[in-house]
Amino acid sequence: MRRKIDTFLDRWASAQDAGPLLVRGARRVGKTYCIKRLGTDVFGTENFAYCDFQTNLSQLNDVSEGVTDIERIVSDLSLLLRKDIAPRRTLIAFDEIQLSEKALNSLRFFAESGYRVIATGSQLGLTLRNRSLPFPNDIQHLYLRPLDFEEFLWAVGEERLANGIRERFQTLSRFPLHEEALELYHRYQIVGGMPGVVSRYAQHENFEEVRALQAEIHHTYTADIALYAPAETAVHAQTVWESIPRQLARETTRKFKYTDVAKGGRERQLRAPLAWLESAELALLNHQTNDTTAPLTARGDGSFFKVYLADTGIMFYRYNLDAETYLADATRTMLSPAFRGALAENYVMQSLVANGLETFYWTPGTTAQQEVEFVMQNRAGQIIPIEVKSGDNVRSRSLKVYLEKSSAPCAIRLSTKNFGQDGRIVSVPLYAAFCLDEEALMRVGRACEKGN
Repeated sequence: MRRKIDTFLDRWASAQDAGPLLVRGARRVGKTYCIKRLGTDVFGTENFAYCDFQTNLSQLNDVSEGVTDIERIVSDLSLLLRKDIAPRRTLIAFDEIQLSEKALNSLRFFAESGYRVIATGSQLGLTLRNRSLPFPNDIQHLYLRPLDFEEFLWAVGEERLANGIRERFQTLSRFPLHEEALELYHRYQIVGGMPGVVSRYAQHENFEEVRALQAEIHHTYTADIALYAPAETAVHAQTVWESIPRQLARETTRKFKYTDVAKGGRERQLRAPLAWLESAELALLNHQTNDTTAPLTARGDGSFFKVYLADTGIMFYRYNLDAETYLADATRTMLSPAFRGALAENYVMQSLVANGLETFYWTPGTTAQQEVEFVMQNRAGQIIPIEVKSGDNVRSRSLKVYLEKSSAPCAIRLSTKNFGQDGRIVSVPLYAAFCLDEEALMRVGRACEKGN
């Protein structure tokens, strides 16, 4: 399965001075698959020293015990794996390294050693908080998220369609396969981006199989909360986890409310469990801002925010709807507008985070009478508001208010309408959200500034 991270990994592997690389991400997002592809396809099986801490923790921990000498570590690994390990020629891979604090600490000794070392870690945001040893320096971090819609298109054999979407995003000219792309976008909302689920869908296009696998992943995450969260946090973390889809589909504001988690819920009681879910990369937080100029800052020191799930497919599963009901235009439009909006918004948040963007949502004050789902700051200090509409009804008072209050050169409206531009509003189909990265925000901002 082709992933965008592959390009970076291949480039890292060929660099002369590549230091240790740590690939981070939630469980089941494909970290192991990506490093195994790198090891076998780029280095070759004979030059791939793979160490799995989930299955061989005791022995691998012993290798790292009290050792600061790289040659000693490599010698012990070579003996353990029955494999020659040579500088630059061999890829040493430590999978799920967060299980061993000593092994994680040993990464720093590989910097400038000539050995190629890559590691993966799940729940590292939690592991790092409870370390007795300082986190190793000289380590490059890389995040892997669930597949975005472009990667989904690659997986289902629609690479040409993905390329066409990117080309039309550059010119904002109408995309001739608009309806086909919308159909695939709606399928992606159901399937999501968990690699195992996408692979199963690509093979059989059976939504019952998709749902069964999503259920297994959801139950795995729920079990992880019980297993890994601190005892005083676990029960509340599970309650917060269960409340996220409901809160995002609320008819009024989608701002996260502690009182909606459980009766009598309070910030002092639930903030730590929510932070645990965020650190485990199961939940994504989008902070509210009242700013209309750069730099954007979170209102109330980050006390006001929306919460999304890391994968839109798991979100759809949690709403307990039949896939065919959602795919048919006649029945989809009869579903709750709040639900359709929540699903579209979760999808956009997932796309923006996958592209490494920092997100905020905007309200003019303490109320949500006007609200713009996303406001983004590019490196030129321009603010680009991004409005999300789940359908083709794009009337919006909120976006107009923001443009009146701010000096934003333009706004981007994501909806089911085709590419185009109407004054300061750039129309981008929802299926093209994967095109919105830092470079795109710079280019759109400059183009609109010139046009004005």
